Amino acid sequence: MSTLRVVFIGGQTNGRVVLEYLAANRHVSVPLVITHPVDSHVPRYADLAPCLKTVNMIHDIHADHHVEEIRRVSPDLIVVAGWSPLLSRGLISIPPRGTIGFHPSRLPRDRGRSVLAWQIEEGYTETALTMFYYNDLPDCGDIIAQERIAIESNDYIGDVLDKVDEATFNLMHAYFPLVRTGIPLRRPQCPTEGTFRRLRTDRDSRIDWDRNVRTIYNTIRAVSRPYPGAFFEHNSRRITVWRSDPVPMPDEECLPHALPGQILKRLRPLEYLVRCRDGVLRIETDQSIPEMGCL
Repeated sequence: MSTLRVVFIGGQTNGRVVLEYLAANRHVSVPLVITHPVDSHVPRYADLAPCLKTVNMIHDIHADHHVEEIRRVSPDLIVVAGWSPLLSRGLISIPPRGTIGFHPSRLPRDRGRSVLAWQIEEGYTETALTMFYYNDLPDCGDIIAQERIAIESNDYIGDVLDKVDEATFNLMHAYFPLVRTGIPLRRPQCPTEGTFRRLRTDRDSRIDWDRNVRTIYNTIRAVSRPYPGAFFEHNSRRITVWRSDPVPMPDEECLPHALPGQILKRLRPLEYLVRCRDGVLRIETDQSIPEMGCL
């Protein structure tokens, strides 16, 4: 069988997993890579240059600017991983074998943006990584395979992203050989079924202390490093909370009179106990809060 020519579009750590696999596959050649700029602030940015030292590598977040370069290398297949911007119909339709990618949900559920953060915030105990074919609608193409990903109650977004990298490795090794050899692995999705997620904004990460402990805890887990973090404002300063834990309710007479958002105790620098609607949360912040009282 002839060598499969693959154009890779992507970045981040899961993209590096895919490109390392392609680079090591003797049945594959990669004539072109499009990846993030080297000064990118994309979470979990990964330098892909060591994966393929002699390949033509374009650093640009706008893959659609390079349709002609892709056409010139005549790829059989395009593989996408670790890439958020949408790709045009004109780009994904170039290779005769199609364009395949990955999405961190059990499609058709949770199509769209920021899906892992929404899942953690809403208390999902598991999700999946879906390997699928691109089509005209975001995350609506035929499914190749899915791998389950557990979300533990103490997993932060970074922990789940590590599991996504592992699932990416597993799916590439198990199913890419079948894709390469032309074995049909296509389970159609119905575009009208499933759910869509919108892109999260700053307002979604703002902590409202007058909510229950579990809700606040999940929000903090959902957008912690490598993302910007959940936050609140105190004396015109933005305070980011990187970690937290629900703690037993202190047995103190004053607690019933404490208001949501009130600091009950400073445990150590950058670590506090804060009253929520139905309990107490231990938080770790990015800066100190000099005044005690309500946040």
